[in-house]
Amino acid sequence: MSDLDQALPGQQTGDEDAQLDALLAAADAAVLGRLAEAVDIDAGRAAVFAPSVTAEEVPSSGEGNVSGLEWMLPFGKDSLLQWLAISGPGYLPRQLDKSTSTIRTMTVVGRALLPYSMRAYWGLATDFLTASNDHLMRLKAGLAHRELTREAALAAHHAAHTCLGQFLGTLHQAAQAPNDPKTSRVIERLISTGEMVLTLLEWARQSIEQLFSDTDRSLRCPTR
Repeated sequence: MSDLDQALPGQQTGDEDAQLDALLAAADAAVLGRLAEAVDIDAGRAAVFAPSVTAEEVPSSGEGNVSGLEWMLPFGKDSLLQWLAISGPGYLPRQLDKSTSTIRTMTVVGRALLPYSMRAYWGLATDFLTASNDHLMRLKAGLAHRELTREAALAAHHAAHTCLGQFLGTLHQAAQAPNDPKTSRVIERLISTGEMVLTLLEWARQSIEQLFSDTDRSLRCPTR
């Protein structure tokens, strides 16, 4: 057998391998397509992420065609009314707790439900959310350990408020981009929830002012 005759079977085998790879790739694509049709992605995401959020953040669902995970976001005036019980100056710890837990919920829901096309907007938005949460956690810890002056407490609060405003500004820009109805709805709910947290932070500022009202501006946080 000549060298040419010995080489031909190898070439044929290479062609057959390529054809087999193409067939396997097509089969994989078909399987993934059938899975996408059969699996409820939103329901799966809701099941995965639900343990990461606070149960009290989930209002009852009365709107059709809205994923369970979206309903973990407080939304609208009715939800804000549920927070009025902690609007007074004597509820600063709960105001801060509610703010941080809601920010955590927004982070989880946005990461789970916003599509890849929103990655540039959401990446920047989550940076602002994370910074806002960090400022609030430092504020809460500093007040709890009576380590903050009035000025330091208000500065931390202002930083958290500013970062949340920047988060909302980024989402408003995202809302102007071409989006499918589901993405637009998720963005709308995130914006509404963020505006509610801004209201919470306004109440928290009043509580901070009240907390220090009977002390000298230079004194540490008073014992409550």
